[in-house]
Amino acid sequence: MSETYVKPTVQSVTSLLAMIYGDDLNTSDLDSASISGQRIATFINDDDKLVAACVCNREFVVYSGAALSMIPAGGAEEMIAENSISDALAGNFHEVMNICTKLLMSDDSAHLRLDKTLDCAQQTDLVSSLDALATRLGFLVEIPGYGKGAMAIYMN
Repeated sequence: MSETYVKPTVQSVTSLLAMIYGDDLNTSDLDSASISGQRIATFINDDDKLVAACVCNREFVVYSGAALSMIPAGGAEEMIAENSISDALAGNFHEVMNICTKLLMSDDSAHLRLDKTLDCAQQTDLVSSLDALATRLGFLVEIPGYGKGAMAIYMN
């Protein structure tokens, strides 16, 4: 197997996340540099080496987690306005990122797995180190019934 991983596209992000959130989910390209991160998910290979990361803004974290638990959109909006993310939503976001490993793998690629999901504010060194990863892809994801959030995928 190759150590090369799959570069996600608008179509692959839409296809994967629509399985969770429904066919009304919309995704578009976004400049990864414009995404201000709230949480970061790290993906490692079988040698425990960081091979990819996904930085998501507050809206993506809250909307993806709230929709997974069917928390009303008003409750999600309150969390965004209060700049808070409940432990339950952080756990749901972790599960969404675990599913997102499928965005980076194919039958021919090496295996990778989700390592951790962390608060970006507490991981400034890790966030800074993402510049060493060659590929940066940004996506704007509209979760039906909730709203739009952004995710940036960094990978070798």
